[in-house]
Amino acid sequence: MIQKLIDRTNTTEFYQDSDLKLESYSYNPSNNTLEMILSINQISYDVPIEYEEWKLTCRNTESFNGFFYELMLPYVKLKILDNHPLLFKFHESELECEIKGKPENLNEFIGEISNALEKETGNWITVNEYFWNSEEQFRLYSHRIISIPKSLEKSIKQVCEKHKLSFIVKNEIIGDDKGYADKPKAKVLIFGNEDVSPNDFFLNQSYIIAEEFIAERIK
Repeated sequence: MIQKLIDRTNTTEFYQDSDLKLESYSYNPSNNTLEMILSINQISYDVPIEYEEWKLTCRNTESFNGFFYELMLPYVKLKILDNHPLLFKFHESELECEIKGKPENLNEFIGEISNALEKETGNWITVNEYFWNSEEQFRLYSHRIISIPKSLEKSIKQVCEKHKLSFIVKNEIIGDDKGYADKPKAKVLIFGNEDVSPNDFFLNQSYIIAEEFIAERIK
């Protein structure tokens, strides 16, 4: 019934007349299951809306973020995506890359890495995921190994070479060798609203990464 809930939240009428609220959630780390209770409430004075409660169960959950407030507005339009920057680490091979050298202009280097990641990932992956951006760290350590998804190799390499840093792929880790990160069935459930921001650009949308999503109406 997950598709029924998704379809429900994506209608024009729903957005105009209803609100989505997070009532509660719990995560069981022993089986990586996230359970969430969501309610649909009336906000329109003109159209009567039946109160609903839905139980959302997410199996083989990898991560979830952004569920801090009861009101989900404006991000009330659910969508499941199997192609998204948040899935790079689970779907793609992992590259172990050796970077040597110190950028002459650290602020410019970090800024260009940040811009490259924003262009490639819509700000879902930020510079702090791979680089220390403090001058002290670069002064102390002129050699580092970073692990990145394969699709980010070209853009990060271009910035490194522009700033005269050596960038060499030392190893490519594929499939089962990635261990926990090998999750080809992982998908993203976005609590989004493309009238506010496209789902491939991060603007504080809540999300869940899991292999299976199940929804059932309980009220």
